[in-house]
Amino acid sequence: MKLSPDEVRAVRVALRKMKRAFGSFHVLAAKIGISANTLRRLVNPNRTPPTGTFAIRLAAVAGVPVEVLLGGKVIVTAPIIGRAA
Repeated sequence: MKLSPDEVRAVRVALRKMKRAFGSFHVLAAKIGISANTLRRLVNPNRTPPTGTFAIRLAAVAGVPVEVLLGGKVIVTAPIIGRAA
């Protein structure tokens, strides 16, 4: 599935936000199931744009519907590592 330029931009913004929330591309890549280098290439506007399939996988990790991610309204919070008793 090919994304529009606005959707590509929204996916790249969400990817940057999620990288900050998860701490690194390595951690995020492990959650998505692809390499960190692939994430770095996808976030770079001078490289290959993200695909619809990638957007679906990213939305699943973010816990939001893909429509929200493509609309550019993703709010990402840091994952909860543990909770005090």
